[in-house]
Amino acid sequence: MFDLIVSEILLNPVSWLLLFGSTLMGLIFGAIPGLTATLGVALVLPLTFSMTPLQAMLVMGGVYIGGISGGLVSATLINMPGTPSSICTTFDAFPMAKRGKSAEALSIGVFCSFIGGTFSWLVLVTLSPQLAKLALSFAPYEYFWLCVFGLTVIIGMETKRPTKAILAVLIGLVISLIGIDPVGGVARFTFGNRMLRSGFRQVPVLMGFFVVSEILSSLSEILDKYVFAANGLSKISLKPLWEKGEKKETLKNMTSASVIGTFLGILPGVGGATANFITYDIAKKTSKSPEKFGNGYAQGIVASETGNNAVTGGAIIPMLTLGIPGDSVTAVILSGLMIHGVQVGPLLFTNSADLVWPFFASIMIANILMVLIQFCGGIKLFTKALRIPKWVLFPLVVMMIFAGTWTLQYSSYDLWTVFIFGFIGYFLKRNQFPMTPVVLGVILGKTMEDYFRRGMILASGDFSMFLTRPACIVLIGMTILALAISIMFIIKDRKITKAA
Repeated sequence: MFDLIVSEILLNPVSWLLLFGSTLMGLIFGAIPGLTATLGVALVLPLTFSMTPLQAMLVMGGVYIGGISGGLVSATLINMPGTPSSICTTFDAFPMAKRGKSAEALSIGVFCSFIGGTFSWLVLVTLSPQLAKLALSFAPYEYFWLCVFGLTVIIGMETKRPTKAILAVLIGLVISLIGIDPVGGVARFTFGNRMLRSGFRQVPVLMGFFVVSEILSSLSEILDKYVFAANGLSKISLKPLWEKGEKKETLKNMTSASVIGTFLGILPGVGGATANFITYDIAKKTSKSPEKFGNGYAQGIVASETGNNAVTGGAIIPMLTLGIPGDSVTAVILSGLMIHGVQVGPLLFTNSADLVWPFFASIMIANILMVLIQFCGGIKLFTKALRIPKWVLFPLVVMMIFAGTWTLQYSSYDLWTVFIFGFIGYFLKRNQFPMTPVVLGVILGKTMEDYFRRGMILASGDFSMFLTRPACIVLIGMTILALAISIMFIIKDRKITKAA
């Protein structure tokens, strides 16, 4: 294991170059509002087609780590989160920056990003092999219920719009079923159109939903100019974290945000945005000075940035061990791994150890590079990137999307797929449909169908096998529990809304 890490990562200049470049690219994508970590990974995905599977994993992992952390730059300097996972960072980072303490706000954010990322990496390295061993005992029955559990959790996270979340999942499942039935050879949802008989490839669908729809949604802001609160960016200061009376609070918030963020990352479909809100809310409610939150308080940045970066390692765990993405970014990464022929799941640790352990090492290195790049002048670069007009940036992104998609199969059908699903995604966003449930439905749809059919074949058509196996009973119980908790939160939100 250690020999692999040394030869493939530590002593390989190409790996270092890829990690540095991808982490830097991720930070830039994260720093520019609208160019999220998900969009960043989606855009670099076509660039990895000529790479080895390990090199592709390094690039996607570096963009992921950099993209999540990069969101704090715009959140601090222009009061606009670069990624959804940095929304709560704006509450305290921007007020601090307006007081001339932008350096302190950014320094705290970068440092806490590293802490959260490192903690989740330790959990990733420790828990993944154990979960993989457990998953080896699973049959198709258990994997089917794992997929159901994942979709239930992601629906439950949309407490304000549960109906639209359910519809979003169903839309994703229908999209995944379009084409020829692999078992019966029957055309499904093609409406007599021969082009639809082949179905839709995941990457063009994801490009449309995540990239094109985001650009279309942002067209109304294409001429907007940002108002900066950027003073003294050359200084690095963590002083507010260690002032008298703040040391214990800092350690408490870092610990709780790391644990909560990692746990939420493991849950399929939750993502950094949810972790961002939950960790910030908990820090505020457990603080001795809750009135300081929202007024440029350092602890607000601690909770927000530690929590959202802790999601990264957690989200990778179910993606690698179970083939179920933890968030929207890992959903794109999963599609990329499939293209490179990497079969994720419990056997990955046995059959592809030469990929897994170097990839784990690269995630930690990307976290270190993320800190070094930002503390060594990277923030000034990102500030300049923020000044690129959107009317220049968006056309370049669109060109990259279509060029990358074309290299996938050199098929005009894929280009039409990106175009069509971009407009579908835009329509769904305009009507407040969440995107992550749609994407998870697309990715898990075929997997669920495959496991269900395999299970029915093994059980000779007896569905009771899905209900009576011990592991299935546990997973069904977890699904019901997740559903019950979701209903409880939905009722609570509606009561709060009525009271307001």
